[in-house]
Amino acid sequence: MKAIKKKIVTDEEARPVAVQIDYEDWIEIERLLDSREADDEFEKLLEETEGTWKHGDGLEYQIRIREEWDHRP
Repeated sequence: MKAIKKKIVTDEEARPVAVQIDYEDWIEIERLLDSREADDEFEKLLEETEGTWKHGDGLEYQIRIREEWDHRP
């Protein structure tokens, strides 16, 4: 994992209240968070749709249908 340079901002009593980081690091953090959210949404969708296909192996069906599309006139 990349080390992120940061500055801890404190109040008058030396309690941490904020953190400052370089903008480029923030952009990378946002990208990683967005990626994680997309992964979480996909996993949730898989869980919600699990068991809805009742006609055998879904991957085999998908391959068969794609082959049919490839051989259309």
